[in-house]
Amino acid sequence: MIDLFIVLAFVIYSISAGFRAQKKASQNLNEYFLAGQTIAGWRAGFSMAATQFAADTPLLVTGLIATGGIFMVWRLWIYGIAFLMMAFIFSIGWRRAGVLTDAEFTEIRYSGAGVLPLRILKAIYYGTVINCVVMAMVLVAAMRIAEIFLPWHIWLPNSVYEPILHMVNWFGLSLGQSVTGLSNDYVTTNNLISIVLILGFTALYSTTGGLRSVVTTDVMQFSLAMIGTLVYAVVILNQVGGFGHLTDKIVELYGTKLADKMLSFAPTAGESLLPFLVIIGLQWFFQMNSDGTGYLAQRSMACRTDRDARIAGVVFAWMQIFARSLIWLVIGVSLLIVYPF
Repeated sequence: MIDLFIVLAFVIYSISAGFRAQKKASQNLNEYFLAGQTIAGWRAGFSMAATQFAADTPLLVTGLIATGGIFMVWRLWIYGIAFLMMAFIFSIGWRRAGVLTDAEFTEIRYSGAGVLPLRILKAIYYGTVINCVVMAMVLVAAMRIAEIFLPWHIWLPNSVYEPILHMVNWFGLSLGQSVTGLSNDYVTTNNLISIVLILGFTALYSTTGGLRSVVTTDVMQFSLAMIGTLVYAVVILNQVGGFGHLTDKIVELYGTKLADKMLSFAPTAGESLLPFLVIIGLQWFFQMNSDGTGYLAQRSMACRTDRDARIAGVVFAWMQIFARSLIWLVIGVSLLIVYPF
């Protein structure tokens, strides 16, 4: 019941945030897309961090630690270079550009007949194709979680649930494989209901209040996620016997050689050195957000001052790379003890 209460409270808070911001967001495009450039730096930084705290991210971190050791998390940590460059170099430029979107910036940065097609291509590719792929990955993880915590076949009356179940069977839909022992048609029906409600809920508060409501819900969402992650880390750490027993139990379960690899912050074998150097030297730069573009640029442009834009980038880098990762490391290593493979 506590979990359900927290979820319902967040839903009510988010929807109300959307409607509270609706009047201001309806005034003009600047208010809608950039919240009138009134966002405080720390709030913008929290919002940036929330956009990269998806349901599947902790699973990714745990998988990296299990398959390659802690040093594999450098695949995520190395982006700290790009985030700090965004904070101290690009964020102020984005804010001073005087545009509503990063796609609009294309017409300022480039000239010639190909500018408009480039802007359209960028809007379609990043705004539609990339976003759809990312949403698909996130929703797969969300379905895994929703299947356990949202048993619609129990909660909904048959008069509501059965027609949806019949529709799923008629179309032959299949959304996920059961992790609870339910038949596939019930799993698909539950997941379909969950996805529709999640997407509808998100669309409601984001479209009614624009970026202002998105940032408001992001701050709350990220705060709840960090608190929940910290509580989980404390619980699982107590379950394995505390910090002092982590290394000993990893060695006991996996042997000294594999344990050293799992717990090392640097590659332990010569063959891993070159890929590691490639990640350190190139991966942070050759990625779409290396200049702070996309939703990161939008938060920078929405800040109330240049100083706030810089603060947003620093807060984002700190929360994303340091604070969040430290807690996840504890959880990831502890899970290797609780669920050995």
